[in-house]
Amino acid sequence: MISESGQRQASPRCLIQAQAAGDDRVALLMPGARRDETKMNQYKKIGIVGGVSWISTLEYYQAICEMSHRCKRGQKQDGPAPIPEMTIESLNINKSISLRGRPADDDSWHAFEAYFRKALNRLEASDVDFAIIASNTPHNRFNQITEGVGIPVLNIFEEVAKTCVKNSIVKALILGTEPTMSSQVFPNVLRKHGISGILPNTGNDQDKVISLIGLLQAEKSNRGSAQIQSLAGKYLRVTSDEPSAVCLSCTELSLAFPEHLNAPIFKINDITYMNTILIHAKAAFDYANLAKIA
Repeated sequence: MISESGQRQASPRCLIQAQAAGDDRVALLMPGARRDETKMNQYKKIGIVGGVSWISTLEYYQAICEMSHRCKRGQKQDGPAPIPEMTIESLNINKSISLRGRPADDDSWHAFEAYFRKALNRLEASDVDFAIIASNTPHNRFNQITEGVGIPVLNIFEEVAKTCVKNSIVKALILGTEPTMSSQVFPNVLRKHGISGILPNTGNDQDKVISLIGLLQAEKSNRGSAQIQSLAGKYLRVTSDEPSAVCLSCTELSLAFPEHLNAPIFKINDITYMNTILIHAKAAFDYANLAKIA
């Protein structure tokens, strides 16, 4: 039934039935009763702009849920592990790629930016506390996409830069899609944190990475790890006074290292490799965790 104020209330019959059954939820059915949200919910609600690609969306969702289960271990708590509430706005990756603009032509990106901004606006309207974009590529237009959005949006490049600082990384090779490897946005974010961001400086090397991404997505490459390590050796000098990293800034690139798929950070031949998706997912989980904030 609806009250004069327009609020939905339990009918008298529902209240009588609940009381007769000894239902301890009867207090929640009473007019004006409210749940104690701090006790019911230990997490902020997460909004995810996904679908670009569905693989990365799945990886984010799985990682956040697994972190929730690990968080429960050792705690005295009945029932299944609490998991953050999440709302996913799944976009059409084919459409998002078709809307990409041209390098050094800001006006050509307006439709791309609007597509992602509208998804964030829908998440905001669904009452999420903050949002993430489950893909590296859109972060090259992060400032433009998030303009006017009224909720916090965690930036994957910023989170990777913070992780580099924590691990004393001073140089980072950025591998990803064509927009990521042709933009100065990620290197500029790294530079702000005192890290030198390196992009493959030849079209041939960029083409190799883009081709590898396609092959890994189609599960047609078993030499991905060797190719990435070869690029790392070409662009990074491994010394004790210059710890270096490779940013795997595209979901498919982490597939080249199947033995490290669940590791946000791992090392091979003294070079650190960073799975940017898992680093971003961990940042989202930590931001959502009210217990950690308290």
